[in-house]
Amino acid sequence: MLLAIDIGNTNITFALINKQGKITRKYSIPTAQSRRLTYEIGLRSCRGRVIDKIFIVSVVPKALKEVKRGLKRKFKNTGIFVVGKDVKVPLKSLYNKREIGQDRLVTAFAARSLYGLPVLIIDFGTAVTFDVVSKKGVYLGGLILPGIKMSLESLSEKTAMLPKIYLKKTHLFIGKDTTSSIRSGISYGYSAICEGLIDLFRKRIDKNIKVIATGGDAPLISRYTPSMKRIDLDISLKGLYLLSL
Repeated sequence: MLLAIDIGNTNITFALINKQGKITRKYSIPTAQSRRLTYEIGLRSCRGRVIDKIFIVSVVPKALKEVKRGLKRKFKNTGIFVVGKDVKVPLKSLYNKREIGQDRLVTAFAARSLYGLPVLIIDFGTAVTFDVVSKKGVYLGGLILPGIKMSLESLSEKTAMLPKIYLKKTHLFIGKDTTSSIRSGISYGYSAICEGLIDLFRKRIDKNIKVIATGGDAPLISRYTPSMKRIDLDISLKGLYLLSL
């Protein structure tokens, strides 16, 4: 049994994955709570289970330190492998090695292995990232945009009259009040960005490039984005499993 851990800026996701690559249990906690809840990792996910390996990908050094501390208390004889330090992603990359987020390499590696080439991964996380792997299996790099939650918070924090709202599906294109206007703007706005950028990737990389969406807001934005049909919310965890083989 593998314990896969994805430490992001917003959430930490834990998953138990069996030898066949099936996720048998998964849960998330806010990254900000990592210190208080770290010791509960084993209690929640691993009671009665034998963990052979632990693989971690992280973009938050402080949270990684806290999580590893808790894991070492609970799993004293289990190997803990951190992507980028203990394990290298076997993917040729043209990106600046000092700046590339290991999470982006893990999802690119998983997409290449699971869906074929060329492939574009759109990740709706704290930031929205576009990552592309070429027909030859080379990670070319990508794009980074402000995340949806970040955009919503910016609207309310930087203006005097706009309220803080939560995004949910809308059937309105033209909003009839402030809340519906913001929801339509974000939903259809990000959809238009994604549709336009996918079209550019098709023109610049390959017209048959595969498009994989992931991240918490992917299911919602995909409702408005015809070119974004395939969603894999567990692609980073699957990537950790593939790296563990």
